[in-house]
Amino acid sequence: MKHKILVVEDQADTRNAFGLRLRSAGFDVAFAADGIQAVSATLREKPDLVLLDLGLPGGDGFTVLARLRELPATSALPVVVVSARDAEANRDRAASAGAVAYLEKPVDGALLLTTIRRNLPRPAATSPRVLVIEDDVDTRRALLMRLTAAGFETSSAADATTGFGAALKVRPDAILLDLGLPAGDGIALIGRLRSHKWLSGIPVFVLSARPASTTRQLALDAGAADYFEKPPDNDRLLAALRRVTRASAEPP
Repeated sequence: MKHKILVVEDQADTRNAFGLRLRSAGFDVAFAADGIQAVSATLREKPDLVLLDLGLPGGDGFTVLARLRELPATSALPVVVVSARDAEANRDRAASAGAVAYLEKPVDGALLLTTIRRNLPRPAATSPRVLVIEDDVDTRRALLMRLTAAGFETSSAADATTGFGAALKVRPDAILLDLGLPAGDGIALIGRLRSHKWLSGIPVFVLSARPASTTRQLALDAGAADYFEKPPDNDRLLAALRRVTRASAEPP
């Protein structure tokens, strides 16, 4: 089932540009051109997320946001503000009013889609998601099979660059990370994850063939949640993942 995005924007060209990009990314799209239409369209279309301009006729974006937060049917609806107004003056105000993010126009297309995806509501029944970043094919396959059998959703990457992109796209609940990776080693990748505002809170578990005595503390200092020597103890690894993802399913 496709997610629906409501675009609230008074400029026709901008509205159409958003619509093209969102549809090409697989979303259903609805539109409103002013503040009055925005609230009625939200109630009618029941979108999963609203992109909201601030400079609107018929009540500006802050008025719309306040109204959406007052109504029981829309009080928890994610709203991403997209505006050409000065971000320094309006970002905090938008956050205080209940916006989940603030993007300045013109918006980079990749950033727009990433922001939307990370703020879409997750289905209640979604299993915890684990991203495996491991260059060895056999090890990666074994880990994925083990995690899937234990009830986790899985995705994978074979190098540091692809792994960082996968983390942005998938928004996993935890990451299993090898240290000896192509395109940048694991320690550097942990640092990059920790410095990113959207990825910094994801627990990273290092799985490495390197002796723990030489690299464990280095990984922990970089921000890893724990360190496992390969091959990892299956029960201990799954217990650590369940602890941080609050998974309730027991292994079969």
